[in-house]
Amino acid sequence: MNKETKKAGRPKSAEKRIQVLEAASDLFLEFGFSGCSMEMVAKQSGVSKQTVYSHFSNKEALFLAVIEDKCAEYRLDDRPLEGASYGLIQLLRERGLQIVKILHDDKVISMYRIIIGEVNSNPRVAELFYQAGPKHILDYLVKCFLKFAEQPITEELAYKYAVTFFNLLKSEFHIKSILGLDFALSDSEQIAQVEFAIQQIESLLACKVN
Repeated sequence: MNKETKKAGRPKSAEKRIQVLEAASDLFLEFGFSGCSMEMVAKQSGVSKQTVYSHFSNKEALFLAVIEDKCAEYRLDDRPLEGASYGLIQLLRERGLQIVKILHDDKVISMYRIIIGEVNSNPRVAELFYQAGPKHILDYLVKCFLKFAEQPITEELAYKYAVTFFNLLKSEFHIKSILGLDFALSDSEQIAQVEFAIQQIESLLACKVN
């Protein structure tokens, strides 16, 4: 690779941030939040501890970034909402399927199990995971309802719709996945799960209009 190609690529600091996030993700999954240290992350990512701290002020910030990065991987962040021109139902259909898929992600399932295992010894980590994971998704859905619903709705009602939609998407496969039971939905079953959830939301929205 020549120098011009390097200049056109990703900035070096951004590359190192990705290295740190990938290493941290693997280490959190292997050792849990309590068993992972910033020193371990630095060593596994191949950067100095100072570099790790230049991107993440502490282990909590790094843990939050790992979870948020996973949400962004499945387009569950604000960027896809900017300038979007389609309707609420189409948006729920697309993002609903992404939510079902993230809940099928092996790393996400493993993280849920790890968090549950640390609840008694380290309640703070459960709070961090909830804020960066489930609550992040709920907040995202609230924004979808507020921005794209045909009829104006209150933030309180948008939150209730978001919680209902999220729980309908999880169905029973989510708890089965955490318990290590046979859970995986086929692609067609995932789509059907999303469509069922949307039907219920459409009924709720219709009741509000009427």
